[in-house]
Amino acid sequence: MLNRCAATCCAQEVEKNENCTENFGGLLVVAFIAVLAAVYFLGPSYGGALLGKPYILFNTSEKRINTAMVDTAAYTGIYGESEEFQRAREAFKEDPTNAELLVAAIDAAGGKHSKVFNTEKEKAIDNAEPSVSFEDGILRATVPSIGRHDDGQAYADTLAQGLTAHPEACAAVVDLRGNDGGDMGPMYAGLSPLLPDGTALSFVSRMGTSDVVIDGNSVTGGGTPTTTSGGKLEVPVAVITDDETASSAEAALLAFRGLDNVRTFGEPTAGYASANVVLDYPDGRSLMLTTAKDKARTGEEFAEDPIAPDAPESELDSWLASRCGS
Repeated sequence: MLNRCAATCCAQEVEKNENCTENFGGLLVVAFIAVLAAVYFLGPSYGGALLGKPYILFNTSEKRINTAMVDTAAYTGIYGESEEFQRAREAFKEDPTNAELLVAAIDAAGGKHSKVFNTEKEKAIDNAEPSVSFEDGILRATVPSIGRHDDGQAYADTLAQGLTAHPEACAAVVDLRGNDGGDMGPMYAGLSPLLPDGTALSFVSRMGTSDVVIDGNSVTGGGTPTTTSGGKLEVPVAVITDDETASSAEAALLAFRGLDNVRTFGEPTAGYASANVVLDYPDGRSLMLTTAKDKARTGEEFAEDPIAPDAPESELDSWLASRCGS
């Protein structure tokens, strides 16, 4: 009798465990389907807006990708809450494969600094190399554009180490002419010897304010976090700009704004002093979307207006002479 009861109990326990296993397996399947559904429906738009990467499963049609771009622009675009964008978005919904309506919606949400472009063409762009020269006691740093696919570490090292190679320098010139922007992390790190520690710039978005911070020769909060070496150099700094100085180059200009013993020369900038995110899509296109204004340490905010220099370039030599005692 005891053996029979024991056998019965064991059989019931086995059946119970089998049922639990089946139920648990069923829950796993349901959870997996729920995750897939969430990624499918939310990944294209919320992935781009919140995680910096759009997750698109199965359906990668032009309509779906275009819709994901416009949805992302609605969530995080600097003007995504504007009436102009709402009108553009409604027009886009009528014909989601219309390229002109897509461009109009992205422009309305992000302004003139936003665009849709071909990812492979971006990779093919050949940017100039940075350089630092030293003559008559003056350091001259040529700071060109830098793409997100370029060697940012080498870029930063060239500038930072070049600027600190001559501690006897009496002044430094930072030449941002022709620099239409790119990855600001290496750019800031390369110029970090000339900049004080702390907040160099802030981004003001619909979500709040975030800071770009310099700590020695390290930069975080803007572009690719980058660390180089060389230390600091305290000298008067002249910054040169022209009408092609744009985007991250304007951010580099603003890092010097409000500092003592700094003067800017040349021409007004291009007027793209704002922060972007770049999202790559599986069809070979990328979305560059403006999400924030640039805010200088002075408290001034910039976005689409050119930044005027303190003086024309013709006054540069006399200013340098006054700083170098010649």
